[in-house]
Amino acid sequence: MNKIRIKKNLATCDSRDNEDTSIIEFFAKLDCQKNYTLLEVGSGLCRFVKKINQLFPNITISCVEINKDLAKIAEEEGCNVYNTNFLENKIETNSFDIVHCSHMIEHFGYPEIHHVLDELLRVTKIDGFLIIRSPLMWEHFYDDLDHVRPYPPNSILNYLYNPQQQNVGKNEINVVRTWYRTRPIEHHPIDRSDWIYFITPIRLLYNKHILPHRNNRLKRLWDKYRWPATKPNGYVMILQKKS
Repeated sequence: MNKIRIKKNLATCDSRDNEDTSIIEFFAKLDCQKNYTLLEVGSGLCRFVKKINQLFPNITISCVEINKDLAKIAEEEGCNVYNTNFLENKIETNSFDIVHCSHMIEHFGYPEIHHVLDELLRVTKIDGFLIIRSPLMWEHFYDDLDHVRPYPPNSILNYLYNPQQQNVGKNEINVVRTWYRTRPIEHHPIDRSDWIYFITPIRLLYNKHILPHRNNRLKRLWDKYRWPATKPNGYVMILQKKS
């Protein structure tokens, strides 16, 4: 595997295959002497909110949460809470330095997704940042009953940039960075679907000795190089709003 490919893999894939880590690393590079406002869209149980509150006291967090019980959790974390539907335009334009939208856009269909993206950018300040994280199409995407469809980064960028789309975004943006979530390739044990299963010595040798060694080696390679890897099953994209 050549060095250029290694560098590309490490640059575009989260270094620990952890979505939070990639965002926290970005926050850590912001001016620590400056105060920032962050809007958490769909705060849920506030797992991410709690982490940011602990790590970055210079970031003031507001939350949008339609569920009243979940909104109370955000209030208990000391956040300003909008207990409303985010798409009802109740938040002022250009209000937040950072808008964080985690695993929400895949719950919307077309053409409603246009409204979602426009609203996310509307409430983001000029030169502020919009962070979107979302799953891609993979074998377990539809395990969530309310998943409608995936929106890969290029589909969002096409909406914002491509004048030939049926609808075109209202804002100019720059892409700051995109991380892709992957997993190490893993080989599976010989099972009854394979004729060799019935040759017991070979099956036992492979499943108990060869397979664990093989998968451990693949995991070590992935830890170091992010290769070999599965196809990406999710991403984090950071956009900067320019107008």
